[in-house]
Amino acid sequence: MRLWFRKKRQQQSVEFARDMADQTLLAAVQAELEKQPDKTFGDLCKEALWQFLYVSESLLPVSKVGELEEKIASIQERLASVEERIGAREASRLNELESQIRQLSLQMGQLAIAGDRSSSASSRRAASPPPATPKPEPEPEPENLPPPQPIDPLLSRLGSLLDDF
Repeated sequence: MRLWFRKKRQQQSVEFARDMADQTLLAAVQAELEKQPDKTFGDLCKEALWQFLYVSESLLPVSKVGELEEKIASIQERLASVEERIGAREASRLNELESQIRQLSLQMGQLAIAGDRSSSASSRRAASPPPATPKPEPEPEPENLPPPQPIDPLLSRLGSLLDDF
């Protein structure tokens, strides 16, 4: 059997004899061509010559479409993996932020309720009639005064806001 290929204006042919060695080689070539349908007999011959002549891998010609497609597929797989990891990380961050927002909303609600209670208590005090003027009690002597309580600045600011309501 004779296989041949064309390259530009050159044509080369290879003949396989009927002996066992050539027929075994021909069967191997045909099997390889079936496994890699994008390659030609000429491509296989070139690869074999490159390997036989010990040419450095860096000097091998850039391979065919099949190899490029394999590289593209590999890169796409890695990209999908990276996208998946980033998506999972972002979803985790989003869940954490949503949890923090819920906690802050609860705290704001609690503060609003506390503010309503204190404003209603102060309005009840303001709405109640003033007690009859009691006799002024004599001021305690300075020695008997309790020590002054430290004033919380946050409470004093909140108190002034509540008074405005």
